[in-house]
Amino acid sequence: MKTLPQQSVLYYFSILIIVTVTITNGEKDADYMSQLMKALTPTPKGWSGNIHYCKWNGIRCDQSNQVVTAIKLPSSSLTGIIPENFNSLNNLTDIDLHNNSLNGPLPDLAFLNVLQTVNLGYNNFTSIPDFCFGTLLDLTTLNLSNNLNLKPWLFPEELSVSSLIHTLDLEATNLIASLPSDMFKWFPRLHTVFLSHNNLSGTLPPSLGESSIRYLRLNNQGAFSGFTGTIDVISSMRFLSQAWLNNNMFAGPIPNMSSSTNLFDLQLHSNQLVGLVPHSLCTLSSLKNISLDINFLQGPIPVFHEGVNASWEGNKFCRNDVGPCDPQVTILLEILGAVGYPAFVSNSEGNKNDACSGDEYLKCSKGKIVAFYLDGIQAGGTISPAFSGLSSLVNLTLRSNNLTGSIPHSLTTLSQLQLLDVSDNNLTGQVPKFSSNVNLITTGNPLLGKNISQQLGGGENTTASRDGGSSKTTIAPAWIVGASLLSAGFVILIVILCKRERYLILVKRWILRKTTKSIDNNVEDFIQSYNLSVPIKQYRYAEVKKMTNSFRDKLGQGGYGVVYKANLPDGRQVAVKIINESKGNGEDFINEVASISRTSHVNIVSLLGFCYENKRALIYEFLPKGSLDKFILKSGFHDAICSLDWKTLYQIAIGIARGLEYLHQGCISRILHLDIKPQNILLDENFCPKISDFGLAKVCQRNDSIVSLLGTRGTIGYIAPEVFSRTYGGVSHKSDVYSYGMLILEMVGGRKNYDTGGSCTSEMCFPDWIYKDLEQANNLANCLANSKEENDMVRMITMVSLWCIQTNPADRPSMSKVLEMLQGPLQSVPYPPKPFLYSPALSSLQTSYLSSSNLLETNSAS
Repeated sequence: MKTLPQQSVLYYFSILIIVTVTITNGEKDADYMSQLMKALTPTPKGWSGNIHYCKWNGIRCDQSNQVVTAIKLPSSSLTGIIPENFNSLNNLTDIDLHNNSLNGPLPDLAFLNVLQTVNLGYNNFTSIPDFCFGTLLDLTTLNLSNNLNLKPWLFPEELSVSSLIHTLDLEATNLIASLPSDMFKWFPRLHTVFLSHNNLSGTLPPSLGESSIRYLRLNNQGAFSGFTGTIDVISSMRFLSQAWLNNNMFAGPIPNMSSSTNLFDLQLHSNQLVGLVPHSLCTLSSLKNISLDINFLQGPIPVFHEGVNASWEGNKFCRNDVGPCDPQVTILLEILGAVGYPAFVSNSEGNKNDACSGDEYLKCSKGKIVAFYLDGIQAGGTISPAFSGLSSLVNLTLRSNNLTGSIPHSLTTLSQLQLLDVSDNNLTGQVPKFSSNVNLITTGNPLLGKNISQQLGGGENTTASRDGGSSKTTIAPAWIVGASLLSAGFVILIVILCKRERYLILVKRWILRKTTKSIDNNVEDFIQSYNLSVPIKQYRYAEVKKMTNSFRDKLGQGGYGVVYKANLPDGRQVAVKIINESKGNGEDFINEVASISRTSHVNIVSLLGFCYENKRALIYEFLPKGSLDKFILKSGFHDAICSLDWKTLYQIAIGIARGLEYLHQGCISRILHLDIKPQNILLDENFCPKISDFGLAKVCQRNDSIVSLLGTRGTIGYIAPEVFSRTYGGVSHKSDVYSYGMLILEMVGGRKNYDTGGSCTSEMCFPDWIYKDLEQANNLANCLANSKEENDMVRMITMVSLWCIQTNPADRPSMSKVLEMLQGPLQSVPYPPKPFLYSPALSSLQTSYLSSSNLLETNSAS
């Protein structure tokens, strides 16, 4: 009897498997899609049991075998829990369910081997199944961002097989612990990494420096935790365009950035960086934005090329203006740079341009350094030749450290030197010949003064081969190979047809034993209890009571609670806001925590912690000047100060605009504040404004132009028309623009915007007389007499504010445009039309506000 060749048997057998699996997959897809339709609320438009699932809205199928290849239902207001066995849809290539309200476990994606894109961000998923991302061989995009209720989880090492990933967005997903050291080797095509607003820690993986990443965001890893170590690794990232590393615990100096020729945005503020700002960074031609605030940077203030938006407040620069440091300070900085800028030196106080002011490691005589002590602090690095510039140096003590390299020959030129103690280090090389007047102590350096090359023995690296035998490879007969393949094929067929789910479970368990790690038991209990993912510290009620001295020093009171002055254990002054218990079930409180924890900007107030025990409390940075209303509102305010000149008021207006522009455009998520008013603008000691009180804020996608709101938000006099009545349009970031316009009108007029008293006639409301004065070119009243420059400034502010309060939201400028107008010449600001809704009586406005309980039924544009 004729037998088929082995290849033919295997070919027909493969065809049998493919046909059988195709039929099985089609049936499984139909069953699962039916489950999915029942689980989603509301039922997606166009979905019905009477219509084939391949014709449903948002579903794409392979028409040849009727299997689902894509599910795309973004921004569809969906709720519900995704049914189990999501990975039974094993022909899926694309999933996009972002910007819904889905909850429960993340859908299990394991073994979806042809899956390419996953967009599940901005939902309410609560957990991630074990081995959820296993064997995703074709995956290119993974976006789970802003799932704030996820339980703490580790970066999934099963993703190591997904070598095609180019975009990874896990922002605000409650990732914890450190990143795998080799993770960036796993993804050679990776160009975008967003891991901000998590609870990650540890040092930056060395593999990051070898990557091709362009956009890197690792900022805001917790107020009291975060990444540590140096940022040296970014200096070798040749393709880097944007790096947000702010609000961590990075230390050490800023590295040489000369290779980063594509870098345009570098955010380093709120770390522990030390040393000089490298010249290579200042001269980087691609750079457009850089923040260096709140570090321990030293030396002269950096000078960047024209057009760079740079900030550097809160450092230890030697001068308050641009210019070189004192020569001795310059020498010291070079010396300290060679030993890594020890922490006790970087944190020292005193005049930063006087080497002899306040530093215990130095001793001076007549303004000259005569002694330098670096004793027993385990400092690494080398001995700098710059010591030779300290011509009056008598005592140089560097003992008991980890210094390497040689003793610089230039030290022999120090004519006043009497003691050089370099004992107990790791120095090498020959010892220079010093004057007989120098007491030289070098004990404890075993390699110093010896020829290192003679001590390192060389040897041949040989590999022995086995004697007396030869290597043979035994090839199995063809019939054995064929039988084995045929048997294996039948086993696979049985598994696929009968035991597929059980097989997946067994495989998962086996791989899990190899790859998963236990989650840190020290994760804060509140995260597990409330499923919050907020990178800030939680305080117990007893701690809040202690820091406020039993709530004795009351700073103020508003509709949402009372604010007390307090002190953290480290001595920092803070403001503690106790939220009124009557304010709902805590949604405003969690909304404020979630909103502000996404921000990091000089014009946004910093949230340092919160309490959810007994009382709901928010701990903010303390702003000594209080709120803006005390400085601009005269009428009816007994404590009004009203002492600011126009230049200060102008800078305040600019600062508020920058803060709002950041909320609208600078965050990953767009944040609408919806309660901009003078009472919510706080001022620091330099009158730098900071936007506060995010209890009414709305977080949405950056590309969402319209949002939906239930009820009315805001304060009378500042609410945009569309917020209290949908007839004027949809609520958007332009609603904040309106409130901003009313606020700066108050700064111009020095009165509440719905106050009709004073010089204004009773029948004219606040914007009326402002517009009338503008038309008549009058000088608008305020506390101070105006110069021509001030009059031009006031006129420009007034014109911009009147553009902001246009009734039609489409006629209002964006905050970016507002900044452009405020910072440009007066002639560039077009004359505004008179706002249509510019004079509602207070009573009618109040009636509209109080009776407004309707849902603003607006579309959410994507």
